[in-house]
Amino acid sequence: MNDHRFNPRVPYAARVMVVRDEEAWLGEVVDLSEGGCGLFRPEGCSLQVAEVVQLVFFDEPGPAVLVGARVARVQESLLGFEYHDPQQVPPVRAEATTPPARA
Repeated sequence: MNDHRFNPRVPYAARVMVVRDEEAWLGEVVDLSEGGCGLFRPEGCSLQVAEVVQLVFFDEPGPAVLVGARVARVQESLLGFEYHDPQQVPPVRAEATTPPARA
């Protein structure tokens, strides 16, 4: 199978929740890049290629990282996602901006 990725994938272990509309699946990351990630396909997952989802990355209690993505690949045991915007490896929360002080 040809690999057409623009960014190299690195192995990475993390939990991620995949959210589509009112459905969600808890999965585990296989690998990451700036442009996307691969997951072990969660049991009962009914995602199809080109569907738009939110990926919720978390490793411990506290704030999670939300990343918009598109399903790029569906295999029996793996899912591939393409992020809407490039991400750090691993994805990190965007820093909150401080509003300017009022005079």
